[in-house]
Amino acid sequence: MTTIYVPPTIDPVERPEGTPAAAETLSSTLLSNAARISEFAEEAAALASPSYLWVGDAASAYSSHAAAFAEKHEPMAATLKRVARGVDVFAEQLRTLLSDHIDLNGEISTYRRDRKDLMADVDAADDVTEAEIAVLQERARRLTTRYSWLVSDISSFGQRVTANEDFLVQLFTGADTAAEAGQADGGIDPLALAAIGGMPAAGDGPKKMAEWWAGLTEAEQDALIAAYPERFGSADGLPSSARDDANRLLLDSDLTELRLKEEAGTLTSDERQRLENAEAAEKALKLADDYIVPGTDDKPGGTLWLYDPDAFDGDGRVAIGVGDLDTADDVSIQIPGIRTEMDDAPYYAQQAADLYESARYNGDGSSVATLFWLGYDTPAGDLLEWGEVPLERYAADGGDRLATAVDGLRASRADDPAHMTAIGHSYGSTATSYAATEHDLAVEDIALVGSPGTGPADSASDFSVGADHVYVGRNSSDLVATLGDEGWVGKDRLFDAGLGTDPSSEDFGAHRFEAEAVDRQRDTGTARGFGYDAPHYNTDDHVKYFDRDSESLYNLGRIVDGQADDINAAEHSYDRWWDFAQDPEADRTPTAKTPGSSKTGYRE
Repeated sequence: MTTIYVPPTIDPVERPEGTPAAAETLSSTLLSNAARISEFAEEAAALASPSYLWVGDAASAYSSHAAAFAEKHEPMAATLKRVARGVDVFAEQLRTLLSDHIDLNGEISTYRRDRKDLMADVDAADDVTEAEIAVLQERARRLTTRYSWLVSDISSFGQRVTANEDFLVQLFTGADTAAEAGQADGGIDPLALAAIGGMPAAGDGPKKMAEWWAGLTEAEQDALIAAYPERFGSADGLPSSARDDANRLLLDSDLTELRLKEEAGTLTSDERQRLENAEAAEKALKLADDYIVPGTDDKPGGTLWLYDPDAFDGDGRVAIGVGDLDTADDVSIQIPGIRTEMDDAPYYAQQAADLYESARYNGDGSSVATLFWLGYDTPAGDLLEWGEVPLERYAADGGDRLATAVDGLRASRADDPAHMTAIGHSYGSTATSYAATEHDLAVEDIALVGSPGTGPADSASDFSVGADHVYVGRNSSDLVATLGDEGWVGKDRLFDAGLGTDPSSEDFGAHRFEAEAVDRQRDTGTARGFGYDAPHYNTDDHVKYFDRDSESLYNLGRIVDGQADDINAAEHSYDRWWDFAQDPEADRTPTAKTPGSSKTGYRE
């Protein structure tokens, strides 16, 4: 008699208690109250300042009393804000758990059905052959393996539910008295307090940060993000998902607090600038979150990779991604140029989405993520900075910061490296050149579009990626792209007014791709001859490199997707010593490139 072992049945897993929406409502309420307490503390501090109109013992006593109120309420506001952020972390984790709960119970249901079918077939097996017995044994073996995996998954799920609930308990019990709320560490999970001590110094580099983070438990990571989002939202080396969680907490906190002050009419000028930056980030992030790839149901999702609204005297720093930066096969990082500030974030988030579409439709099927990165101080705003545009100190600093940011992305995926492309536009191409020549920018490919010059690089071979991996797009009507040095008379050398070499020139040695705008501006009838359409140099064509259906975006999509060997190549510009530099692209008729089109411009 043959015995067939059938593993035990498994009961469905109970649903975790609570709802994310209710937790988020509580978080908003706590943030609102924190903002009011903070505003009260600020008012008390202002009242504590000495007045020349009121002096004496009574004035001193009043000032001392007001200062004590401010000193008491400031930490309370900070504690309440930390608790609110922690509740947000709990809500997000609960949302993930509820989704996993549905999946897990679905697997259990399938297991129970397959077990029931196997039991019925075993009971019905009376006079069976050895071959039929072998089939039943194999089914039982596979079911036993599934049982083992399910038991393990159920145990892990239960631990995660318990850890999330314990996190919330610790969060509230750490600040459930006035004394605790007034302490500097009030509302901080003990797990976070214990884990933060092992955090590497910033000078240790992204790799050390990544290794430290990977060694933490999920509960410790959640506790740290809730307690110290300002540290981890910009921590190079952390997974992009962790940075996103931290930065969304900061953004939500800023929006709640600053909008309350706006309603009360108490916003300072600095706070108004911070609110404008926060609202720009909110709009850009919503665009990335809601983006659906045209013609599909694919919603790749957004990432708030960097959020620092006070940086650079209020210009701000921000980086927003489309797609999964932690897992995508191909990742791009776009570096903008002059006059870019944080309030431009929605415009550049849309560019990132359009580039994502181009890389997806015109690629080889690999997964893609695109990141708009404004992590450096661009020349923008006042007349002094505009006067410094021809100088390179902003680009030099930007190159350093860009290389560090890319190192952080690399370190966060050391075991699963992506094919990475840096795309520098306008002055951003000069910053990218600094990163690639002086800081070993850790990307596979570099694309420069609308470049006014490559800074310290005299040729593509100066770049760390090598000349064969440098690509250039230039619209023949782009005024900014004429500013680079080309030929024997250099604007940089002769007038000390340029930003370096024109990368589209044949002497530079990069791969040039077609980047003419279909609606580029022309001058008809010039000194070259009646009826000749010559370039009408302008700045409008300078901002068309990421336009949908454009030649430039098509080719950038190919490069991002790792298909740079199949771009539409363009002839280089060249210099004749007796005449101005010549651009053969000026004589070519541009072709629209719809997503999914062939190299000739027609949809395949």
